Amino acid sequence: MDRDGHHEVARIDDTVTPDTLHERAERVAVPDFDYLTQTIEAVAEGLTPHPGRARRG
Repeated sequence: MDRDGHHEVARIDDTVTPDTLHERAERVAVPDFDYLTQTIEAVAEGLTPHPGRARRG
């Protein structure tokens, strides 16, 4: 997760400077995206009833 709380795909591109290269390279090598947690949250969100939304089935 990025500093502002958003997920992003870290990459080496033209925005990298010599000062930010090390940090960016670490983010590329060790992504902080938590696949298991995101999947569980998505399933829970899908199973949770929401007001105003008709349930199918």
